Amino acid sequence: MFYVEHAIAKVYLQDRGREILADNWRMIEKELILVEKRLGQIIETAGPEIKMLGSYIITSAGKRIRPALFLTAASSSGLNLKPYIDIAAALELMHTASLLHDDVIDQASIRRGKETVHRKWSNKIAVLCGDYILSQVYKILVEQRSWRLMDVVVGIVQNLAEGEIEQAFADYASPNIEEDYFKWIGKKSASFFAGCCEAGSLVGGGEPEELILWAEYGYNLGVAFQIIDDYLDYSDNGKETGKPLYGDLNNRVITLPLIRTMQTADKETAKLLNNYIKQKDSNADYFNHAVQAVLTGDGLEYTYQKAEEYATASINTISKMKSISVKKAELLEGLARDLLGRRK
Repeated sequence: MFYVEHAIAKVYLQDRGREILADNWRMIEKELILVEKRLGQIIETAGPEIKMLGSYIITSAGKRIRPALFLTAASSSGLNLKPYIDIAAALELMHTASLLHDDVIDQASIRRGKETVHRKWSNKIAVLCGDYILSQVYKILVEQRSWRLMDVVVGIVQNLAEGEIEQAFADYASPNIEEDYFKWIGKKSASFFAGCCEAGSLVGGGEPEELILWAEYGYNLGVAFQIIDDYLDYSDNGKETGKPLYGDLNNRVITLPLIRTMQTADKETAKLLNNYIKQKDSNADYFNHAVQAVLTGDGLEYTYQKAEEYATASINTISKMKSISVKKAELLEGLARDLLGRRK
């Protein structure tokens, strides 16, 4: 069968555990193995075309941060997390569907170290596959019979769509572009992290105040995570992100290092960058000039400093959680600190 068996999944997760971020999930390692297995089972029940696509997509080396956040927020002494494995799998599937759609929008060529679905097959196949995966997400959620949970997850989807639309209509020459950027990632990456944390606290029986704090932690962590991803686009070469070096810049995706560079560069460089983004100048020389402008300016250092601010904010939120165990608090703080350690 396609799905990853227990022993294989354990080895797979241990391999991922060597990565900085995955080391934080020891507390829920067994549950993450079950999530991995469940993802395969969901795809296994589909028709041959979906099984083929699902095998290609699901076995890609994602970090599974969203289901891990959900399970961590849900966990408490004596609570059996097995009933929530399906929800955790649904959150990962929703993330996968969003990536399929994002890659079509951005015309990205590589995702998680592999050729993107729209490049390997077509835009049509990628969009339809994303839609099918979303249908499985909602099927799982309906089976939970929880309107409060459904409300949280629908809110994630709504924010993802709003963020993408607002970004698509953005005026990159606007003096408020950095503020707009934080709104986009706040509705996309940060909202998703926040929703996973809130949903986990909800199913784990958290009080209303706890749900708010978990969402706050997830939001700040999500902003920091996205900012570091932007940073790594100029330094990582795909080791952490699974995307090619300068991939966002090549696809003309506006990220914080580029925004900061455009704001602080001299007029000639700023004009060059603006023309490149607007595709007025698209040859290799202009691309190389754009890369060098970011690498030699203060955009990368500024970006990292912003990531530190949001990671620190997420850590500060932990101290407000009255019922959280010492072990879990240490895990959450370690996650935020190790996130910054992805810096190359």
